[in-house]
Amino acid sequence: MRIRNVFDFWVCLLGVVLFFFVNITAAEEETAAAGSKVYELGEIIVTEEQQTVNLATTITEVSLEDIQQKGAQTVAEALELLPAVDVQKGGKGQAYVSVRGFDQRDIKVLIDGVPAQETYFGTVDLSMIPIGAISKITVTKGASSVLYGANTMGGVVNIITKKGLDKPFTEITSSIGDYNTRNVILNHGSQIDKFNYWLTYEYRESDGYRLSDDFNKNGSKTGMGTEYNEDGGRRDLSDYIKRTLHAKVGYDPDPNTSLYLSFDYHNNERGVPTEYSRYWAFKRWDQWHLNLVGEKKINDILILKARGFYVEHKDTLKDVGWEPDHITDRKWFETSSYDDYSVGGMANAFLDLGKWSYLKFGANYTKDNHKEQDFLDDSCWNVIKGWDAPGYLPEMEYEANTYTIAVEDEIKPIEPLSFIFGLSYDYFEPKKAYDQPVPDDIDTFNPQVGVVFDWTAQTKLHASVGKKTRFPKLIELYSDHAGGNPDLDPQEAVSYELGISHDFSESIKGTVAYFYNDIDDLIERINDPVSGDKVYVNINKAEIQGVEVGLDVNFRNGLFAHANYTYMSTEDDSNDDRELEGRPRHRINLDLRYRFPFGLSASVQAAYTQRQYWEDGNYNWEKLPDYFLLNAKLTQDTGKLWGVDSELFIQGTNLTDKNYYELSGPEPGLNILAGFSLRYQ
Repeated sequence: MRIRNVFDFWVCLLGVVLFFFVNITAAEEETAAAGSKVYELGEIIVTEEQQTVNLATTITEVSLEDIQQKGAQTVAEALELLPAVDVQKGGKGQAYVSVRGFDQRDIKVLIDGVPAQETYFGTVDLSMIPIGAISKITVTKGASSVLYGANTMGGVVNIITKKGLDKPFTEITSSIGDYNTRNVILNHGSQIDKFNYWLTYEYRESDGYRLSDDFNKNGSKTGMGTEYNEDGGRRDLSDYIKRTLHAKVGYDPDPNTSLYLSFDYHNNERGVPTEYSRYWAFKRWDQWHLNLVGEKKINDILILKARGFYVEHKDTLKDVGWEPDHITDRKWFETSSYDDYSVGGMANAFLDLGKWSYLKFGANYTKDNHKEQDFLDDSCWNVIKGWDAPGYLPEMEYEANTYTIAVEDEIKPIEPLSFIFGLSYDYFEPKKAYDQPVPDDIDTFNPQVGVVFDWTAQTKLHASVGKKTRFPKLIELYSDHAGGNPDLDPQEAVSYELGISHDFSESIKGTVAYFYNDIDDLIERINDPVSGDKVYVNINKAEIQGVEVGLDVNFRNGLFAHANYTYMSTEDDSNDDRELEGRPRHRINLDLRYRFPFGLSASVQAAYTQRQYWEDGNYNWEKLPDYFLLNAKLTQDTGKLWGVDSELFIQGTNLTDKNYYELSGPEPGLNILAGFSLRYQ
């Protein structure tokens, strides 16, 4: 860690501590803290409180039970099957999520309220984040609260980790699967007087995943001789090793005060099963987060909350399969190393002034720094360009600061009617651009308004409209390889939503939401007709609109059913109104669960994806194949084993062994995983 980084981080942490404990011993009126155990300091806006800002847009939560029933192994898998959410792979094999047609660079991904993205790409590989330490995931769509800060155009994904329980809890889960897949998860947590803690260690290893038996190695899109060069069987370079350590310590000296320190470390390596997959592998992919957050309830009116954080990311991407006779093809490097960090903090004040005003203030600051260095060998295409090789190129460094000041107010003039008003001032300050001119600073105001109407006790209506801005990412501004453009303008979108939720009975609930996004200066990577290379440009205008429908049925006999459907239409107004790449027109998801009286739990998930387009390796604009997927998991409670609770499980993905491909090439066929869990409490 750099000395300057350490200084910045500890200044932020010291500010958090002073912010909360300067008057901690002051005389206060004793109040009954309603469930400090359920208050998650990892959240910016507490969804359990049902604040108006949460009700005025669509929020989807993935609970711990959802994760376990699905058999999800990573955050990416946990987010599958959600309405208006799509999980695909990018150019380096990374799993990313899009929400209502916005890709992950337009979405803020948080872990316990702390930005998790790599600073250069503005994304995070969700396949690298396992689920062992996760208690729930919250996906906020549309006009999310201005308190989240800048760059939330497509919404917010907040990954909330576990905290210690009243009683000691210990759990071990182990599983094995195809191609030497081996997983071990260790969880332990407890509470000691006013302290609580949680520890998770997770180890995952696999030689890869298998493709469908129907995969055609002579296929013109993904077979031999294409940019994927796949011959079937095990997907080339789909192997991985993932190690994760999570630790959280909490201190609750009284019902009105909380202070938590959490640490996450991910140490991974994996191949890159995507285009040019015979070339690349991550020999190193390390990321760690340190997060100090505190909350102080001063009285019945005022609550203060603040956090300081430091995130560091390092990876090494290596060419692992290049042959010398391919020198006429493109090879960017032999080894490429990234060294990123983010440091920052945020502070919030909540003023409960009664039904006429629940006023919230927020201030956010983040510094993003990226360094990279490439090593060239004699076979590199850079020799053809006249660069010296072999050897290291000069280290490149880029840096930018982002600031937000926000205010939000909730007003409830009459019992069934609530309003939300928000305004943020967002400021983007590029600081370092290696050998390029530093772009100008960018600032913007982003207002929003929402309304919630409780028509009846069973029926609620909501509407919201808000302007959001997404600043360019460092790769979009500067990258030579990816087609960076320092003249990029920020994206701007006005997001509209109109929705209704209705409880047909205690066990049947439905939701419908219409969304429309009017986007200016959308940043897309397109094929330059002059150079033939991919470059980042601002598309003058784009539109994304659609409808998402959800239905939950919770039968008393142990059967639970959830179904959702998303219709989404996209238009690139600057390109003959053609659809945006990789955005499905229709998505249908079904989740069925049933618990038998003898302790067997069965879970089945089905998904159908229809009509999405891509630009293939020959720059042809084509429709991707439609596909249907079926997954299932069986879990048997086996009672006490060696004095502790135990269960066995087996799960399968793509049970019909469907052969299909998306933007990253051929996807997994049928894969099986089986294992057991032991729990002591």
